[in-house]
Amino acid sequence: MASKLGPALTTTILASLLALSACSNVETPDLKADVEREKIIPANWRPLPLRVGLAPMRSALELDERRYNVEKTKRWVLAPDEARLNGPTGLNAQLVAVLRDYRMFDHVAVIEGATPATSREDLQALALRQGLDVVIVPTVRRHDVGYVDSNGAYGWNMFVWWMVSPIFSWFIADEDFDANLHIDLRLFPTSSDIEITGTRLAPPQAIVRSLDDFDHGFNLFSIFSTPGYMDEDNWQKVGSLLLPIAENEAKKALLRFVTTDLARRTAENDFLAAVRRRVALVIGVDGTGVPPVPLTRFASADAEAIAAQLLEAEVDRVPEVALRSLLGPRATRRAVEGACADLATFARGNDDLFVCFCGVGTLDDRMRPALVLAQGAGGRAETIALDDLVDLIAVNKPRTVTLVLDCSFTAPGDRRCALTSAQAEKLAGAGQTSLLAPLQRRLAESGIGCVILAASDAVPRNPHPMRALEIDDLGHGLFTAFALEALAGKADANGDRQVTVAEFRKYVGNNVARIAGLEGEAQAGYFYTSADRAEYSLPAWRR
Repeated sequence: MASKLGPALTTTILASLLALSACSNVETPDLKADVEREKIIPANWRPLPLRVGLAPMRSALELDERRYNVEKTKRWVLAPDEARLNGPTGLNAQLVAVLRDYRMFDHVAVIEGATPATSREDLQALALRQGLDVVIVPTVRRHDVGYVDSNGAYGWNMFVWWMVSPIFSWFIADEDFDANLHIDLRLFPTSSDIEITGTRLAPPQAIVRSLDDFDHGFNLFSIFSTPGYMDEDNWQKVGSLLLPIAENEAKKALLRFVTTDLARRTAENDFLAAVRRRVALVIGVDGTGVPPVPLTRFASADAEAIAAQLLEAEVDRVPEVALRSLLGPRATRRAVEGACADLATFARGNDDLFVCFCGVGTLDDRMRPALVLAQGAGGRAETIALDDLVDLIAVNKPRTVTLVLDCSFTAPGDRRCALTSAQAEKLAGAGQTSLLAPLQRRLAESGIGCVILAASDAVPRNPHPMRALEIDDLGHGLFTAFALEALAGKADANGDRQVTVAEFRKYVGNNVARIAGLEGEAQAGYFYTSADRAEYSLPAWRR
């Protein structure tokens, strides 16, 4: 009996060994293990200081599905549908998860309200509303699998087919297939129209795996006809095995891009300049004429004109979503504080912040420069100390704070100053330094660059403090009239299409002093610039 069972048992064992040894080598990808083994993340890695928004994924395939998605071809384009691109477990969600899991950036978010059809300009605007710095737009360019060739196992397969069993030959991986998932990334700042960088997520070499007949669907005579017999179901099965490997490679390529190329770029000045946002709060309130607030005529109009210049500047403009304009009755203290809270999320370490005020200046109970706002619920004009306003809006320490002030603080009787007689008496014994100096020091100590462009120097002088004149013939405050001309391009002395602080100071200071002299007054403006902002460029020219 044993001798009779011997050949049968031998055949069974041989068949089992053949079946086990003939399995395909398609692995289950393990991103975490690959990242650790290949040391993709540097040991000292820290998230890049950017807030990044990932746009919905788009598809623009290089291989035309109408040409390649036909039977009896050697390549099949598995054109991804919307669920595959942007569904809960789609490609886009996978990239977001990778960026978050490996802490590539300070913050990673999906752009709220965006669709694959959203224009690049609208993507930037939506991302800016979320306080994001950069928009990443991903586009799938390849999503296909294909037959490469028979491999060295073909002869072994033929032997098994003829000598053992056609069934066992199904499990011999004697055909090579490839997979291609290529994703283009384009990076745009939220604050300008340029593309700052980009890359293609693709494996360093083609992804090729050996498959057996079981891997791509049974066919009795497939050994003689691969891949000619394969229809869509067969190609879908091949894709389900190979594309997860391609996805894993795309994720590794994304991590390599961020930790190498993009990490280097973010330290370069041109990159920082490209992603830098300009954020502005513009306030304009005319005095009511109810003592101690004088009556003014042009403050709201001045502020409105400054806001228009910032929004329409050809150079270094402020995006509309990063500007808050509070004019007239809308400029209550509550509204100002709310606007500061909104803008503080936009104005961070690499950004430039503008605070513009046209109206009536005063001093608070601590003798600090303060701004007269609109009437509150009690019917009295509210105020806010300039220091407090800057603290609220610059809480995230932007790169630069620029104050544009068409008001005066130490000139009783001036249209744009609500200093009371009691406050004037207190100032009589004060030193002859600008009341703006403490704010300048505080910003410097915080590492924030400071630029002050003001109509008045806020220096206590008796009996001739510097005023901030309103000129009826100009229809503006004197300072604002020439500030608008300067920013519109008249201050561009060297013709480089930029208006620096130095050019602004020269043009506005000279013209203000000239016209004020004709009025019998001494007004020349007050200009202060941190040492590292000497060539600071202002939003200039008009689109």
